[in-house]
Amino acid sequence: MPKPPKTKRKNVMPVSLSSIHAMEIEEAYPAAINALEERLRSDPSEAETVIRLGFNLWYAIIENDRMQTNLPVQTYAIRFMELFNDYRQTLTNNADFCWAFGQGMNMFWYYFPKATEELGKSLIDEACRLDDFWAKFWTDSVSDAQRTSRLKGRGILEKYYAVK
Repeated sequence: MPKPPKTKRKNVMPVSLSSIHAMEIEEAYPAAINALEERLRSDPSEAETVIRLGFNLWYAIIENDRMQTNLPVQTYAIRFMELFNDYRQTLTNNADFCWAFGQGMNMFWYYFPKATEELGKSLIDEACRLDDFWAKFWTDSVSDAQRTSRLKGRGILEKYYAVK
């Protein structure tokens, strides 16, 4: 498992995912991304943190203008691809990982160094193969109850997919 960059602070308790959820819902950037990075430094094997960090990175990039912020979008784009490359091998069978990174690359490949629309689509296809939820989601045949059950409480995933 790759190791994220070391932090200068020691013995820092990472922010809980429920607290990060609130930041994501409020689009509190860069705080949400920084908190996820801190969690990743604390536990580099936590797949949920990797998935949400990746999704947050591409979401913040594409929504930067709408949010009228001045986020470091170039840094976020580079970090998105680093994160993908660091975890690609270990999370290749995680449908949520494939979906989160695949969607960003498929729709917005031009933001990410060395990403392609085809790579994004292949990740989405893999997510659909691995998990019936994403297959149904891709064909728009997932129910609201299924979407809520899967994405509720998962921060940016809940917000982006308008889970109530």
